[in-house]
Amino acid sequence: MEESAQAAVVLRYRNGTTTRDIDPPAIDVARQTVLLRGSEISFDELKAVFFPKAPAAAPVDDSARASIVSVEFDDGEIIRGRAYDYNPVSAGFFLSPLEDPRIEKIFVVSAAVVSIEVEKL
Repeated sequence: MEESAQAAVVLRYRNGTTTRDIDPPAIDVARQTVLLRGSEISFDELKAVFFPKAPAAAPVDDSARASIVSVEFDDGEIIRGRAYDYNPVSAGFFLSPLEDPRIEKIFVVSAAVVSIEVEKL
C-alpha cells in the first residue's frame, strides 16, 4: 500500500515537533521507550503517540468500562476522551479522544501531563 493511501501514526514531541510514520511503533512502558523503525525514542522526549482509525474500522462501544477524562499537557493542549487503563503511577496510558473521529487512540506520556480531570468513572 502506498504511504499516501495509509493513515500515518503521529508522534508529538515535547519540544513541539511532530513526525509521521506509516509503521505503528512498539510502546514499551517498562523501559519508557517507543521503538520505531529500529530507533528508540525515550518517553522524556515525547508528549503522545496518535494512532489513526482504520478506514473500515467498526465502532466499538465499550464506554461502560472507561473513565471520561480531560488531559492537560504541559504545552497547554487539552484532550478529552475515554481512558481505559489510566494509573497515576504508570509512565503512560491510552486515551480514545471524544472530539476527533479520525483518531482511534492516543498513547499519552504521563510526564507530559500537567493535570487530569476525571469526569466519569
